[in-house]
Amino acid sequence: MSRFLSRQGLLSWLDGLIQQGAVVVAPTAVEGVSLYRPVPKAAEIDLDCPATVLSPKEWLFPMSHTLFTVERKDGALELKEGAFDGRAVLFGLHPCDALGVHLMDVPLLADPADGLYRERRERTALVGLACTQCRPECFCTSMGTSPADPTHLDVMLTPVEGGYLVASASDKGEALLASAAVEERDVAVPEPPNPQRLPTEDLPRLFRALFSHPYWGRVADRCLHCNICSYVCPTCYCFDIRDYARGNTAERVRSWESCQAAGFTRIAGGYDPRTNKGAKLRQRFAHKFLYFPEAFGGPLSCTGCGRCVRSCPVNIDIREIIAELNRLGVASVGSGEKQG
Repeated sequence: MSRFLSRQGLLSWLDGLIQQGAVVVAPTAVEGVSLYRPVPKAAEIDLDCPATVLSPKEWLFPMSHTLFTVERKDGALELKEGAFDGRAVLFGLHPCDALGVHLMDVPLLADPADGLYRERRERTALVGLACTQCRPECFCTSMGTSPADPTHLDVMLTPVEGGYLVASASDKGEALLASAAVEERDVAVPEPPNPQRLPTEDLPRLFRALFSHPYWGRVADRCLHCNICSYVCPTCYCFDIRDYARGNTAERVRSWESCQAAGFTRIAGGYDPRTNKGAKLRQRFAHKFLYFPEAFGGPLSCTGCGRCVRSCPVNIDIREIIAELNRLGVASVGSGEKQG
């Protein structure tokens, strides 16, 4: 017997959470595009969305967010932080997106933690949906997760005929399910899809060995530096901070940025160590496949969601980058080229 929740029971449960004051953030159709947005009622959720254009990181790490506001009143300064003091349910995460949240946790919750991220993260429960099918660009099994992986979630829902199999994956999830009309049913667990597998095991070493290879310049020749790969990625967390003054008030705003943007690495005096396109493009992949695992002890900073593949206007494909690094690594060894 398995725990089962009907489709209507799911909507009623989510509506009940909204009525209790929770912010439910879920895939929603916005002008024909599926995005994570707070919903006023569960009926607006796109329950059959295969993948949103932007990842759910937008809730935990907003695209643009006021860190604090300073206002001058009667000769004194008053500071107000842009805090979130409610509770939220981030609904409809596929396992790759749950992995993305975990990978964001690693740097942003490390001491000293990012206070605003930690606040939202602690106040947000993650409710996932197992994948019943994978898009052609998906390769999550190459990155340490799978279409039915409940790891990093609080509740996992598996779509079946008429509703969902329900499993709590944490104490927070079990408490969240207390108000759901869950019943016991004898329902067969569907076989999860099996996305493509890529050779990722040796990527940090290969990247270090091929760091100065002319390959990066060849790939970058067609890159537009539009930065969309960074914006759709569930694990990119580069940002810019700017101050805006309006009368007696000033705001400090943090907004998404990309390591490939012009001037991103420019330092005092105007020097930029990454002036050419190849170095900028290489940085994006170096962060994922070299710097992140070296800094945090192993995991690659990629979830295999395929968003960057689908969004790139010039068809730069992270799967091809992985395959080419492996091919070039083998070729270099075969030719006796020095590694390191």
